[in-house]
Amino acid sequence: MQDNDLGKETSYSDKPFEFTGKAMEFFSIWIVNVALTILTLGIYSAWAKVRTHQYFYGNTKLDDATFRYLADPKQILKGRIIAFAFFMAYYFAGLISPIAAGIIFVFILLLIPALIVMSMSFRLRNSAYRNVKFDFNKNFKRAYLIFSMPVVFIGAYVFIASQFQPEVTVDTNENAVLSIMIGVLPLLILFLIPWWEFMITQFKVLNSKYGDAALTFQATTKDYFKMYALVMLMPMLALALIAVIASIIIPMIGLSGVNPFDFSGLTVMTIPIVLIILLFYVWIFAYVQTKRTNLVFNNVNLNGHQLNSDLKVGYMMYLYFTNTIAMALTLGLMMPWAKIRTAKYKASVTSLTPAGNLGEFASMQLQNQSAIGEEIGEMFDMDLGF
Repeated sequence: MQDNDLGKETSYSDKPFEFTGKAMEFFSIWIVNVALTILTLGIYSAWAKVRTHQYFYGNTKLDDATFRYLADPKQILKGRIIAFAFFMAYYFAGLISPIAAGIIFVFILLLIPALIVMSMSFRLRNSAYRNVKFDFNKNFKRAYLIFSMPVVFIGAYVFIASQFQPEVTVDTNENAVLSIMIGVLPLLILFLIPWWEFMITQFKVLNSKYGDAALTFQATTKDYFKMYALVMLMPMLALALIAVIASIIIPMIGLSGVNPFDFSGLTVMTIPIVLIILLFYVWIFAYVQTKRTNLVFNNVNLNGHQLNSDLKVGYMMYLYFTNTIAMALTLGLMMPWAKIRTAKYKASVTSLTPAGNLGEFASMQLQNQSAIGEEIGEMFDMDLGF
């Protein structure tokens, strides 16, 4: 609800998110979830997911109100049984006939866009703030248009590659064109990744609602190409740095009387190269996760209420690195601690700039919420981990 009085609208200050969870509290939930999931051969995983989400939602506060996760574990289990049935059908069909396996695989591919939509709807319909549920429009037509794009491009590449006959030694215009297309198409697919991610994000945001209030998304494809431009340059920078280090290390090894290409020489060369690759990988992962989150949150608007995110790449890289080291040294026992500290940091740099009173806005959405529509919609939703 956006206030018509400009002076009154600007009087509302930013509302920061807050995460109040504690590592030891979550550890007690997590360890029980792991133990019961193992003892029940995975069946309890549905209840474990609900308990985990309820803990994180319930400890996330905005304007002195917490979020809620309302999913029924039995409904999650139903979705996972369906997914398992698809997998087993594909597996046993492969033992009988490759053609039968291929038919089932194509059938599963055709279902994926619909399953993604139902999974998104399930997740949002079972998320609530101030007793108002979120919602997701089941736009299956748009979903099939967007999620079928990779299949079309990859299918085109496979078809073109199958037409190319390398055993033909006589150069022809046809083979020359096919050769160029085989080389160019993977680069085109790689180049279109930012555009495709923008289309997916836009689809998810524009079809999401809080009560009956729809979200808007102001980001553009240009923003996504700018975000990925540096990522695409990083491998070249890493190769250049490796070349420089190799040009320094090889002469040094040679002066010491060690052959740089024997076992000991290769070991000396390999260690810094592996460290560089690992460092660049962690940086790229942190960069993409951070910039993507900031880009999405800073461009989402709900009836004038603006989300804000200010994640820092350097600190996220530090979190990912130290979390990974801690979990490796404790054989995974520090995972709850890692999740809690990451959630705390993300909440601390996330806020909402309200356009009016959040309590009044939520009350209006609660009045407009259709209970009948929710019940009908939930019958066709399922959780498959998408």
